[in-house]
Formats: sequence, C-alpha cells, structure tokens
Amino acid sequence: MLLVLAACSVPVAGGLDEGQANRVVVALDRAGLGAAKESDPASEGRFRVMVEQGEAPHAIAALREEDLPATNTPGLLESMGKGSLVPSQLAEHAQFVTGLSGELERTFSAIDGVYAARVHLSLPETDALREGPRPKATASVLLKHRGSTPPIDVHEVKRLVAGAAPGLAPEDVAVVMIPRPVTASADRTLSRLGPITATRSSVALLRLVTAGIVVVALALLLVVLVLWTRLRRLRAAALEEGPDLQQARRI
Repeated sequence: MLLVLAACSVPVAGGLDEGQANRVVVALDRAGLGAAKESDPASEGRFRVMVEQGEAPHAIAALREEDLPATNTPGLLESMGKGSLVPSQLAEHAQFVTGLSGELERTFSAIDGVYAARVHLSLPETDALREGPRPKATASVLLKHRGSTPPIDVHEVKRLVAGAAPGLAPEDVAVVMIPRPVTASADRTLSRLGPITATRSSVALLRLVTAGIVVVALALLLVVLVLWTRLRRLRAAALEEGPDLQQARRI
C-alpha cells in the first residue's frame, strides 16, 4: 500500500532551498492541498515538493497565483565581485544596483502578506568630471499582496527604498500595489466519495483505502467459499462411505 501511495505522488516544484520549499508547502496548504517536502534526488542539498497525482493541476495553478517558487534574486554579496578579474567602474556600479534591488526585494518579500516584490532602481553613476546637474535617481516598486488592505503603507515603502539607495528622494519612488483577494479554499476543495465528504487531497487516499478493503473482503469471501466447498465434499464422501462401512462390518 505504501508503494502505491508513493507512486501516486508527483513533484510540482524541485531544486529548492529549504526556505523556498517551506513557502511552497505553506501556499499549497493555504489552498487546501496536501503537500510534502522531501530531498530532491536530482539536486544534492535541495528539496522538492510532492502532491497527490490528481491534485497536481490544482497545485500548479495555486503556485502560479502565488508566483512560486520565487526566483533567487542576487543580493549585494552575490552580485559584487562577479565578472572580469578587474571590473570597470561601470560594471561595478551595475552590480551594486542589481544587488541593492535584490536586497530590497528580499526585504519586502519577508513582510507578512506580501507574496511577490519587484524593485527597479535607476541610480546614475557618479562622475566627478561630468558637467551640469546630476541626473535624478528614480525607483519603481511593485508589490503583490493578499487581501484588500496593503500590509505596508506606501509612504513606508518610499522611505525604505530612499533610505537604502544613495541620492534617491522618497518622492521619486513610484509604488504600485496589486491586491489579491483572499478566497475561501474549503468550499472548492471538498469532494464527495459516495456518502463521504472529504478534501480533494484526501479523496485519492480514501479511494485507495476503500479499494484495499474491497480486495481483502473479496479474498476472505473466496477463502470461505473454498472451505465451504471442501467441507461439503467431505460430508458427501462420509455419507457415501457410511453404508458400505456398516455392510463390511456385518460380513
């Protein structure tokens, strides 16, 4: 039975670190889908998330709505020092901007209620030889959150981004927030199996258990029929041998 259950599970996400795998499991649980985290045999030190085979389409759709698994945005430590052995000033500045954007995206994604964050920074490079006014630094922030109420105020987002980026004023930060209505998952995830009502993630297991019980019951019935048939034959043979045995004793 365990082998059958294992064969009925399929991966919906793989090659994840533990934090990503945990977020995927939580998102699927929030959608009313059962999921399990296990080591990914294809990637050492990584994890994958398994669901029932019949629930795979629903799980993939739920993860797409949550923008999961999230891509690993490089931070400052991952961005700086990459490329050529002696990077140019322009390359170093581009790496700095990319890393700072990644750090800000990680910060916003860690806020409870935010399930996706994108930060775009436009920070002109400082050039002491450049004449005239320095180009204005600007930034754009896109936050996707659950529910109609944003988990963080727009002014706080602007202050956070402006405080992290040099030369950026809060009024030059554009913020767009996209709400995602919280829907009740319990009503749409219930299914019926005869007189029994269960979640969709449990119906497949319930069917396997029911099939196993039916198979065992049929096997027991077959054993009873075989024993009953043998018993009837033995009784018939005993009745046939009875008169012959009495006649032999008289002789």
